[in-house]
Amino acid sequence: MLTCLVDVDGTLIDSRQPILSSLNDALAEHGQAPIKGTDLWRHVGPPLCESLTDLLSERDGDLALVEPLIAAFRRHYSAASVDMARSYEGIPELLARLLGKVRMGVVTSKPIQFARPILEALGFAELMEAIEGPSIDGMEPKTETLARALRLLNHAPDTEGFVMIGDRHHDIEAARVNGISSIGVTWGFGTLQELGEAGADQIVESPVELGGLLGV
Repeated sequence: MLTCLVDVDGTLIDSRQPILSSLNDALAEHGQAPIKGTDLWRHVGPPLCESLTDLLSERDGDLALVEPLIAAFRRHYSAASVDMARSYEGIPELLARLLGKVRMGVVTSKPIQFARPILEALGFAELMEAIEGPSIDGMEPKTETLARALRLLNHAPDTEGFVMIGDRHHDIEAARVNGISSIGVTWGFGTLQELGEAGADQIVESPVELGGLLGV
């Protein structure tokens, strides 16, 4: 049976509003100008420390603000991420069709203490055999998070039947490093060009198309 390991932000969950709102609240607390969503989305996907370092570097900002901004963001995001949680159109129906036909798990760069409540609020957690993400204090690359999920699900390096599904190059690269196939999705934060250059085995543009590729 195929095992689908799925990213959260930009794949299952449309997290634009809670991320933007929480980050701008954090920036305001530290006397920084707000950011527009169009300038933020390309930073979403990697661990938060990496994203904020890149964001501040683009602004010629003080990198000493990275840790205080992380703390402020997490404080705001803890509530906003659940209150504003919503999936992409077609995702609940796709997961329902996949249930019993494939094994499903989550592999995310979002700290697990944020990811699990969102998935529970949307009714997705109960569908997953594994939900893996870094600890709140971790700097874990996605390659390691995926490797842990594969061990949990009894993946053997010489077997097929596992696929990583995500919207950013980090998802595709993690799949390649761990020796499994990948499917890139274009409705999230990444682009068709990014996913293609990362070497995605397949790229889809809608949950309906993804369902067809997975046989449902």
